[in-house]
Amino acid sequence: MADTEVIPFVMWSGLTAILMIITGLAYKAYQRKNSKEKVTSPNND
Repeated sequence: MADTEVIPFVMWSGLTAILMIITGLAYKAYQRKNSKEKVTSPNND
């Protein structure tokens, strides 16, 4: 019975880890793009 409960847990943990990695990479790319825009163009506030 314990084995049948471990498999879905491992599956969801892996899925969550993959989503966290993808989100982190996307955020890093967004930050890099944002910082380049701030350097090239001054704020108009």
